[in-house]
This record gives sequence, structure tokens and C-alpha cells, in this order.
Amino acid sequence: MKKTLLILSPLLFLVGCWKPINLDKHPIKGNTLALEFSTPAKYVMGLKIDGQEIPISYTGKNRVLWVEGLSEGKHDFSINSISYVYGPEVGKYEITKDQGAYFFIQGRKYRSTTPKDRASVSIRAYRKQLKKQGIDAKKGVEGDGGGGKIRAYFSH
Repeated sequence: MKKTLLILSPLLFLVGCWKPINLDKHPIKGNTLALEFSTPAKYVMGLKIDGQEIPISYTGKNRVLWVEGLSEGKHDFSINSISYVYGPEVGKYEITKDQGAYFFIQGRKYRSTTPKDRASVSIRAYRKQLKKQGIDAKKGVEGDGGGGKIRAYFSH
């Protein structure tokens, strides 16, 4: 029994690991914000860039949130969720056409309130709500800064 535990312990540790973004090897491309989360997002979160609500396209892993199509200059972001507590949940950054911005976000599952509607928790209900509103999260939304369409999606 002890021998089995000694063999399985390192394997279980390796299965739960992930590699954070290596900014030296893979710098963030221009006009892009990358938010890397300590744990994958399994529930809906809200994202605002310069006060504008940005719809998010969720995938299977939901570890790194990429926001593309931002205009050059100084911006701020805020993320919120009734299912998670984030740190930092707000941030200021500056991007250029050659260099983007990166933040590592600590996240902890914590249901702070009872959901008013299912779309504030369930990713599936969130997608349905966006579809009813005629918003395609994969295509993005028009930005205020004239930088074109702002698109937010998860990867990794």
C-alpha cells in the first residue's frame, strides 16, 4: 500500500501542473491584454475595459484570457464574478502596437451572493443570453477607442 502511494503521488502532482506563460520566449503581441488565472474559470465572469463591458468566449480550459483589438495607449480593466474572488480585480496598463500587457490573477472560488439569474453563473446560460441579445462573443464588440473590434477569449 505504501509503495503504491509513493508511486502515484508524483504522478498525481504532475497531472495537476501547468506551465505559466514564459514572457521571454512568448512576449504578448501588440494591442493585446493577457490575463492568466491561477485556476481555470468554470463559472461566468464579467470583464470591463475602460468601463465598456466585453463579452467573453469560453473554451474548455479557461486559464488564460486574451483581449485583442485594443487601441494603443493607457487602459484599465476590471473583472468580477459572483463565483470567484480575484486579486487583482482591477488594473491599469499601457499597450502599443508592438507590445501588449500581462497580468497574473489569483482566483479563489467563493460564492459571494445568490445569483439573480442563471446567466451570471452558468457559462451555457451566459452564451444563450448573448445569443438572445444578438452578440457574438467570438467576433467581439466595437471598441470605444477606435481600435476596431475588441475580442476576449480563453485559451490553455
